[in-house]
Amino acid sequence: MPEWEYCILTRLSTGVDTKWYVNRIFSHVSQTEMPLEVTEDRYGHYNQQFEELHASKQFPILPAALNLLGADGWELIDDMNTGMPGGEGLVFKRPATGRRTAAKKPPARRKEAAAKRTTGRGKATRRRYAR
Repeated sequence: MPEWEYCILTRLSTGVDTKWYVNRIFSHVSQTEMPLEVTEDRYGHYNQQFEELHASKQFPILPAALNLLGADGWELIDDMNTGMPGGEGLVFKRPATGRRTAAKKPPARRKEAAAKRTTGRGKATRRRYAR
């Protein structure tokens, strides 16, 4: 199971009023039809929140978008050029949900202490080991 999950926050323009989206995915069925958005639900709720922020007409929304992601445990790790005009991507990661917890380490072995034996008089003597 993966240790991390990643998301990419992308923008559609370079203006102050740009729209931001997380892991937006499209399925291109044919060359003549518009692609269908197939973004996973677990990321779609972020996009809905970003749409609401954009509708408020208080720009830029990037600080609020970053705060939403940060509150859910996402950490910004990189920025990238998406190859689209005006396209930029901010890459985030967080520990994978449902991740197995790391197995507990076995207890450290104790250093072998010199074995002791008791003589008939109640004194402890050390056993010597052959080298």
